[in-house]
Amino acid sequence: MKNSFLILLLLPIFSLSQYKIDKNKILTGSLVALSASATGFNETLMHHYPKFKAKFPNANDQWFNPQESWVNKYKDGNVAQGDKFPMASSLLAFTTDQYHLNSFIRNASMVAAVTFNLGHNKKQKFIYYLYDALYYSACYTLGFYVTYGAFH
Repeated sequence: MKNSFLILLLLPIFSLSQYKIDKNKILTGSLVALSASATGFNETLMHHYPKFKAKFPNANDQWFNPQESWVNKYKDGNVAQGDKFPMASSLLAFTTDQYHLNSFIRNASMVAAVTFNLGHNKKQKFIYYLYDALYYSACYTLGFYVTYGAFH
């Protein structure tokens, strides 16, 4: 993995300081990694669908292939006929194909991570905010490459 160097680089920073990875950071870091995994999955579907299909030959193209599935939100797959059901092309688009479901997961998990982290309401030294930035960057990078890297 190309970015394992980043993680190895961060380990001494975390081990030599008083910076602690507590339950809140594990929860929020996991949510950030989930967000990145959803992004990696979308990138795979959009740009490397043949590789995805090779690993999952029985995957339903009408659900997973963005070149085909984008019409799922419209009556009979026809944009001119309008939404298949109320809000199918807006608020409920995540129910119509994998690409939009992944986008929903990405957004919801990132919002949850920020919400839980803000709800933690713990003041800390400025340097620890920098450590947080490094930690969450590592979580995001790991989450993305676990999913996206699986297809390369």
